[in-house]
Amino acid sequence: MREIMQKLKVVASSFHIENILDKRPHQTSGGEQQRAATARALIHEPLLILADEPTGNLDSKAAKELMGILSSLNAEQKVTITMVTHDPLVASFCQRILFIRDGRIYTEVRRGTNRQAFYQQILDVLSLMGGSSHDLTSLSNQQH
Repeated sequence: MREIMQKLKVVASSFHIENILDKRPHQTSGGEQQRAATARALIHEPLLILADEPTGNLDSKAAKELMGILSSLNAEQKVTITMVTHDPLVASFCQRILFIRDGRIYTEVRRGTNRQAFYQQILDVLSLMGGSSHDLTSLSNQQH
């Protein structure tokens, strides 16, 4: 029990949700609910995370924090993260992106050492696809 409580404290602290641990979902904001759901998924230290729009209900600061946590999990603990997003900035945290169009892989891009250059590459591909960020539908954050 002590180990579980220690893990809970660490995860709750990293997601800034210590103040909502005793609240019901209807007593929390959408962003707090999103962070709590992510914390629940990560507390068991999975080797694979499947995430569907993980930053959807988060403000930009909380979204960057979450993506930083996921990036660290991938880099430091070798957790494989596969996610779907429509947000090019969120996608820029990943190592590999698959662009899906009409149910098929349109193209794939991989990040080098410069995240800003990778972000620009993502925008360039979206421009070639028709300019809509809504065409960015699937990405994978994996070590190869």
